[in-house]
Amino acid sequence: MKCLILSENSNGVWPHLHFRSMGSYELRNRLEAKGHTATIIEWFTKWNKEQLKSVIDEYQPDIIATSTPFHTQDLYYLKDILTWVRKTYPDTQFIHGGSRQYDDEFEGLVDVFFLGRSMEIFDAWLDNKDLTQYILQENPLVLVNHQFDEFVDNPVIPKLKDEDFISSKDILGFELGVGCKFNCSFCNYELRNAKITNLADPKELHNYFLEAYEKYGVTNFFASDDTINETDTKLEILAEAIRGLPYHPQITAYARLDLVTSKPKQLKLLEEINFRSLFFGIESFNPEASKLIRKKSGIGDNIETLRKVKENCDTYTVGGMILGLNGDSEESIRSSVNQIIEEKLLSSIQYYPLSITIPEGHYDPYFASDIDKDPESFDYKIIEVSHVHHGNKKLPQYIWKSDWTNFREMSELQTSLHTEIQDKIESLNHLEYAGMYALNLHSPMYTEKARLQLQSQCYSYANALKSVYIEKKIYDLSFTKS
Repeated sequence: MKCLILSENSNGVWPHLHFRSMGSYELRNRLEAKGHTATIIEWFTKWNKEQLKSVIDEYQPDIIATSTPFHTQDLYYLKDILTWVRKTYPDTQFIHGGSRQYDDEFEGLVDVFFLGRSMEIFDAWLDNKDLTQYILQENPLVLVNHQFDEFVDNPVIPKLKDEDFISSKDILGFELGVGCKFNCSFCNYELRNAKITNLADPKELHNYFLEAYEKYGVTNFFASDDTINETDTKLEILAEAIRGLPYHPQITAYARLDLVTSKPKQLKLLEEINFRSLFFGIESFNPEASKLIRKKSGIGDNIETLRKVKENCDTYTVGGMILGLNGDSEESIRSSVNQIIEEKLLSSIQYYPLSITIPEGHYDPYFASDIDKDPESFDYKIIEVSHVHHGNKKLPQYIWKSDWTNFREMSELQTSLHTEIQDKIESLNHLEYAGMYALNLHSPMYTEKARLQLQSQCYSYANALKSVYIEKKIYDLSFTKS
């Protein structure tokens, strides 16, 4: 059986970036382990549609699989191609994975939606096993694993191939563990509150870093773990994997600042690993607000930790802050940001109003935070439902209020804060920074105009890299067939 895997990992919020996908590599790995043939088409929205049709004609797949992170927005680029496939190759099956929601617009085009982390379900589907326990909807068939077993799944370390045409500017992913052991009340990561049972082998990870560098010149990587420092062991594995390499991998990741505060050993490990960039999900420096979202952090200890990270690590640090948490106040928010800016304790800061999305319709409770599921138990009340455009669809936006503020006030505060501080601190996400760094394009920018100009540069450069990849991949597929 032959499977053509169409992957898109660079659209959505950061279309100017060029990260390689991980899901598609794991999908290929599992197909080949069962004796099937598979090839990956990266960045499918950057291919023109005639090129994609030509590839399908050349490859003649039994299955076409698409992989997109979190949402189905990019599938719309393929809609007319799927219609063409249905008419031209009616026996070809079409499956989609990576998103957290399905889309009825693709009824009759997509045979199966695999929601969330679903490799266990994919294996069962591939082996024609009973899927009853996974069925969320029949038409189209929507599958989700509500009883995810951490003992079954393993961290993903992609197997690289020459046919992937990896360049030295690419950013490759890896995973140290599956899931996150914490259960923050605002978090909608479906694998939270998990027992981290399977961890990456440091020797395998070392060899992955070595192969990526020696064969393809790659030095930039991203860790897909929800929390890279949830245990000391995960950082120890990464530190061990890096030792003895002929270069230092430039790694970006998500981390919790309060864990570095409470676990002094982690500071030494951060110093040794020397991440290229880290996103600290700080949420709030107010101890009362932190406590109510199940984090243990206060301004004093965490400020001191940021001072130590700044002193000991050459790392681009991003602070993610949530506006509107109960127990917080505008005075507390402004006081903490003033101290951060005055001491230059973070490279970048990003504010977001608290988002609440009620699990209804296509939004399964499995992918909802505890606040999403029951806002009023956290003292938030939904007062209105508006709609906002997301790609080709209008999605509901839930307007909440609390005892001290509401969603609209916090949205306005977000705009005000970013305007007030833009000439003093950047507002880049760690992934944005990592992408710019990999292209040797990052330079500090403190206005929206400067940021948009740099994004435009990155978009042009990344598109050029993708164009080279597309040319090589088309030639390879044509040459292989001939």
